Amino acid sequence: MSAARTAPLPKGQEAAMSERLKSESANVALNAVAVLKEMVSDFRQQDRFFKYKAFIVGGWVLLSLATVGLTCARGVKETGDFGAKLIPITSRASVTIMNKSDETWRDVIVVVKDNRGKEWRASVARVDPTKELTVTPKQLLGTDGRAAPSDIKIRDVEMRTSEGRAQLLENGHNLTEEAP
Repeated sequence: MSAARTAPLPKGQEAAMSERLKSESANVALNAVAVLKEMVSDFRQQDRFFKYKAFIVGGWVLLSLATVGLTCARGVKETGDFGAKLIPITSRASVTIMNKSDETWRDVIVVVKDNRGKEWRASVARVDPTKELTVTPKQLLGTDGRAAPSDIKIRDVEMRTSEGRAQLLENGHNLTEEAP
């Protein structure tokens, strides 16, 4: 099979750019259809064992792509999806997060950035529904393993769990507060 035109394409620079683009896209489409027809014809001529193998490989590829797609899709949750509520405590340099959802958070990591841009982390194995997680400067560790200073000025707070991540505080603005 081949994808042949009934008449040759016009030669020369006189043809407008849009006409040339149309004709080239038509060529590509005709060639793709011809290749697909040849593949279908070749597939029909194969024995049934080859067809079984092809369907098994095709099913495996489909399941693999679906698994990768689902895994990538659940990587980031919005703040509201977690049911997280950041409770500001102005008298101390600590972070309190309340789990307002019906699900237990597992492998929770709280990432705090101070006003100098330095990052501090604290981790907890789980936070049950309706429970609070309070992180003090003594629990926040830097990349060098040192605890955060007691007078830390918290600018950003991000929560990461086994289910994804959520930004709770950004540039001092609490993202978990409901709009009035």
